[in-house]
Order: sequence, then C-alpha cells, then structure tokens
Amino acid sequence: MRLDRSQAETLLQRMEGRKVAVLGDVMLDEYLFGEVNRISPEAPVPIVRVLKERSVLGGAANVAANLKALGTEPLLIGTLQKDVAGDRLLGLLTDLGISISGLVLDASRPTIIKTRVIGQQQQMLRIDREDPGMPEAAVLLGLKDRLERALASASALIVSDYNKGAVNAPVMEAVRSLCAERNLPWIVDPKPGNKALYRGATLMTPNTKETSELTARPARSDMEVTVAGRALMAELELRGLLVTRSERGMALFSPDAEHAAPWMIPTEAREVFDVSGAGDTVIAAFSAAIAAGADWREAAMLANAAAGVVVAKVGTATVTPAELLEHYREQEAN
Repeated sequence: MRLDRSQAETLLQRMEGRKVAVLGDVMLDEYLFGEVNRISPEAPVPIVRVLKERSVLGGAANVAANLKALGTEPLLIGTLQKDVAGDRLLGLLTDLGISISGLVLDASRPTIIKTRVIGQQQQMLRIDREDPGMPEAAVLLGLKDRLERALASASALIVSDYNKGAVNAPVMEAVRSLCAERNLPWIVDPKPGNKALYRGATLMTPNTKETSELTARPARSDMEVTVAGRALMAELELRGLLVTRSERGMALFSPDAEHAAPWMIPTEAREVFDVSGAGDTVIAAFSAAIAAGADWREAAMLANAAAGVVVAKVGTATVTPAELLEHYREQEAN
C-alpha cells in the first residue's frame, strides 16, 4: 500500500525538472497570529492582539508552490491585479523561482486574498476579499493564449478550481481541445458547482464531501464511495478518480473501475495539525508523478505520503523530496 524508500527516491528523481502546467484561481493567503486575553467592550467578541503576520501563496499558486517544492517546474496560468496583494503574490512567486509569464492582469477585479485570524493556535475568523465571476473578453483571450504556450512544453495539466472565475466554459473548451491534440493528461481539483466543466478529464481529485455533492449520494463508507465514484466517472466520462477521504486515506478508481472495486489506500498521516491546502499537495504530487511516467497507483501512493507529511504542518504548506524520504525512513523503522 506504499512505495518503499528506494522506489520513492527513484520516482522523485524522475520528477525533477518536469514541466507541469497549473490553470486556476491564483490567490494570496494571509495569516494573522495573535493572543486573546479579553473580550471587546464594544461587542461580545474576543480581541486578538496580533503578534505575527505571514503571507503565502494560495489557491492555484499554492499548487504551483507544491510542484516547485517537489522539484518540478510549474507553469502557472491565472489572473491577478496590479494591486498591493498582486505585488506581494508576484514577489512570493519570484522568490520561489516560479515563472510569472503565464499570469494575466485583470484590472477589473482585485487580487483574491484570504485572511485568517489565529488566536491561541485556533482559527477564529476568515476574511475573503474577492470579486468572483466570468472574466472580461480580453482576459479570457489572455488565459487561452498563456494556456496554449504552457501546454506546448508541459507533460501534464492541473486544473485548480476555487470557483472564482479563472476556470470557466470558454477556457475549459480550450483545455479539452489542446490536451486532446497533445495527448496530455489533465487532472482536476473540482468545485461541485462547476461539474459540467470537467467532462472528459483524465482524473479528478475530490474529497468525500465534494464527491457527495457532485453525485447527490452519500460517500462515507467504502461501499458508498465505490457507488458514488463509479456514478461520477460515468456521468462525466472520466478516465479515473482519486477520492481523498481524510483519516480513511484515499480511493483510486482506474479506467476499469466500472467492473472492479477501487483501490483503497490507508492514510499515512501520523499527526494531523492542519488540513488547509492538503488537497493542493495531493494533486501536485499525483500530477508530478504522472508527468514523470509513474503509473496511477505509484502516483496515488506518493500523493498519499505527501499529504501525510503536509497535514502535520501549520497553515498552507508544501513538502520537499527530503521530507518525503525522511517520512519513508520513519515508516520503514516502525
């Protein structure tokens, strides 16, 4: 149910330098860390005295950061505005060595920011600044142009949909056409409200809640996940499906899943501190492995191990090959 350390090391070496395109909603994640000692006299709410601030890449940009941390070369495609948050995003991407040539300036909408307020190590509030919806015609043309350029050299495409507007019908038409022409796998982290946009995808990576919403079926037990997963694959004409199940691990449906049970993979997480961004890590590791020529089971096992490492970290995080290999060493020692 897991790769051994030598297999993981070989796969990670094959992933190095592979180009993986990422299309989706680019955003900035802000964290305000503080302490809570009293209640406000103005309203019955806690007062958080901010002690530390941190900004990290979020959304599709975090998927790109995960790919970069794993040693691949991400080709990020999305939109932002030339505002304060946009400048910070560009700075973070540049610091990591992630190309910004695939980003399209959208002057009509602000850069997306999610601000989380953390008091006493507990998230107390999230503030979203965004203007979701279909981009203007010029921005759509820009996204299609950047997509075509990226797919000319990429070995796989990730569609990271946060339902903010970068993933839309005209752009997804281009995805289907370009990936078919180049015989490229395209892998989707979905939002249930956009289900129709993902028809024909190589693989999707919903969690159990999203699987239930996508199919209007329960998806908790092994049998429920099996029934819902098969229904989803048939409805959207998917080649495969990787359902992430939190403490229950993952369920991998391959192209022959109509007649076979999905492959159930137990979790590798030993300690769960924060699951935010774990889905980004899963799709990045899986897609990077596929781009490097791994089969689906190998890719799913690597993604499962990567998720097991990242959920033990605080906030939106990434995992490196060194951390993954240390994880495998610890697993072998136990």
